[in-house]
Amino acid sequence: MKALFICDNKEEWTNLSKLFTANFPKVELICSINASDALEKLSYEGPFAIVMIEASIKENDPTKVGHQIIETVGERPIIFMGSAVHIKDRVDNDLYNNHPINGIITTPYEAVNFKEVITASLEWAKKEEFEESIEEIDRDELLPMRIRNFYMFKIVPYDVYLELTSTKFIKIIKRNTPYTHAKIQTYARKNIKSLYLGKNDFIKMLEDGIEKVTTNLMQKGLTSQKYIANQIRGTLIVQQYIRAIGVSDDIQALCSLIIDTTDKVIRKRESVSSLLAEIPFKNGDFAEQAILTSYLSEAILHNLGWKSDLSRKKLGLASLLQDSTLGNEDLIKITSANDPNLQMFTKDEQDEYLTHPIRAAEIARQFQGYSEVDFVIAQHHERPNGSGFPFGVTVNKLSAHSCAFILATAFVAKYALSNKTSSDQIKILEDLKLDYNVGNFKDPFSALEKAIKI
Repeated sequence: MKALFICDNKEEWTNLSKLFTANFPKVELICSINASDALEKLSYEGPFAIVMIEASIKENDPTKVGHQIIETVGERPIIFMGSAVHIKDRVDNDLYNNHPINGIITTPYEAVNFKEVITASLEWAKKEEFEESIEEIDRDELLPMRIRNFYMFKIVPYDVYLELTSTKFIKIIKRNTPYTHAKIQTYARKNIKSLYLGKNDFIKMLEDGIEKVTTNLMQKGLTSQKYIANQIRGTLIVQQYIRAIGVSDDIQALCSLIIDTTDKVIRKRESVSSLLAEIPFKNGDFAEQAILTSYLSEAILHNLGWKSDLSRKKLGLASLLQDSTLGNEDLIKITSANDPNLQMFTKDEQDEYLTHPIRAAEIARQFQGYSEVDFVIAQHHERPNGSGFPFGVTVNKLSAHSCAFILATAFVAKYALSNKTSSDQIKILEDLKLDYNVGNFKDPFSALEKAIKI
């Protein structure tokens, strides 16, 4: 087991280390000089059965540190150390009294008090199975779940793991145990994009997510922000489900619902420009770009006067599936087959990127009622002058629907990498006009321009 001591006096580190060595030799003591360092260690060097906070710490308020720890990693014993005066003045009674597993050890240390408090905390930790949190697991037994899925829940009926090495995982959420969204944010801020679940649990979580998003999107009176948030969550689920399992009836129904609610939201707006500010680019992932592409595609269709349900459904599904076969979301920053940054990825990832339009098109053929959507998806990286991929065709070989969708994806790709201001929107249109205001792209480009500039 591990214990964490937060204290800015390194002499106290030595004193406490000697006490643990003498009385609890199997407990590894790790020390942090401030709250920031402690939260880092809690996230990556745990699990810690006990957290001890020196009440006289200068840089931080010990009570606030205690609350931060609970918000970040959930309930566990927090022991406040220090003189009786510092504990009285700086430790909130409610934090101590409302959490019976917490304790106080006054200084100078008294052996009986020290052993009693630490022993009680360790017993609680053993009961909670903290010592079993780090496990060696065959990676093939687990599947990666995008971290933002965990914001949909506050408790999950399965164990959740963080990858430490290819065979070592730390259990960061125990099944049926409440967790905080602050805890998930701690990992997200460190650019951790996935947590791991057992294969059966992975499928169950996606199925639970489908049900939750479907229920949310079918509510009446939702604001556009809530529609968008749930559409993004739904798209994330769709893409993960397809990569891991394939196409199911539930996935087809969820895609249809996302497309229909996109149409519902866009019909209430005069321009897409006002919607751009409401689409959060918090994670910079495929799901966010898919939904923005869907809205832009809808706007282009409306301004072209193409009001058929088939056109709307076709470009809507193309938006959701276009990048569904890509595993590494950093590939979202690659703009073409000739992008020099593509060489920074592994050979398998490069091949995956170069073939993903065709592979996504193959998936689209499994959907019922979306005629020719596979052609639109297969061509979404083509360019008017033939410099695109995978076919390298020119404008005269591209259908009107493909041209509209290519324009939407091109705008979104540039917008995602910009500062996302109104002037950026105009600048992107000007850049696109140089290459896309030709042939079958002319009318869709005018429609896009109208949607942004209104």
